[in-house]
Amino acid sequence: HKASPYSYTRVPMSATPPSVTKSASLWFGKGASHSVYKALVADVLALLIVYLGSEAGRLFIVTWASDGRLGSEEALFDWIIPAFAFAALLVGLLIFMRLLAHSAHMAHPPVVFGRKGLLISGASLLFISSCCYRAMNVADEGASMCRGQATPFNAPVAGRAVATVGEIALVVQISTFLDDTSKRLGIGGASRLRFSSRKRFTIVPVCCAECFSWLGVLTSVARFYCAEYIVWMIISLSWAWDAAECLHKSVRWSDVATHAAILLGGLSLFFFNAFLEIPHFFRYVRL
Repeated sequence: HKASPYSYTRVPMSATPPSVTKSASLWFGKGASHSVYKALVADVLALLIVYLGSEAGRLFIVTWASDGRLGSEEALFDWIIPAFAFAALLVGLLIFMRLLAHSAHMAHPPVVFGRKGLLISGASLLFISSCCYRAMNVADEGASMCRGQATPFNAPVAGRAVATVGEIALVVQISTFLDDTSKRLGIGGASRLRFSSRKRFTIVPVCCAECFSWLGVLTSVARFYCAEYIVWMIISLSWAWDAAECLHKSVRWSDVATHAAILLGGLSLFFFNAFLEIPHFFRYVRL
């Protein structure tokens, strides 16, 4: 039996409504992406965060470039930086609790992806928590100065201890993410990246950087901080290299955006240390 040339075949429409950010499941849980209302609200929330982050970045650049004559240092340190730090903490807690609940309800032992998800989200929470602590207790360890009244919480040793946990967690988070993503994309020999897949290029450098930083705190020799920044420049280049490898193989827009952000972040950290942090060690005047 031949189908009539004038007959039509009904093509089922997608059950997922159009969305710009596709982040409804992040905010409202599994299955939320099928709701038009929740998809719209998620897009509004995500775009609002991007807008607020851009405005905060603009205010920081204006304040820094004008040496405080324009912008507002009080608004940055008292409101904007702490607010964004705690907002990131809430998002990190949301992701971590959902992954934890998913693992708790699994009938079988967690698969590798679940363990990696908990590792990455747990490291993210540690890093964000350290940022929240430092945002509330602003201090310069190299100069042994703090913003506001001196307390045990903004002492150099306390700040350095919190920063050590956060910085190691950041390296673990990014290297684990890049390594896991490279395996999914099938990059390199035996699906291994050049740097993020090897502990001697991840854990060893960050531990070395933290040792230099602690030597700076304990000896009050500022050049140890300079050595720490040099190590972080090496770490940032390794992130940029591996993110570029993943970006080259990325097809989905979410992969492209994530790997491009890590690539730009690594390069930004390199140039920030090279042209802002390190040069002032050779220009400062001891009071």
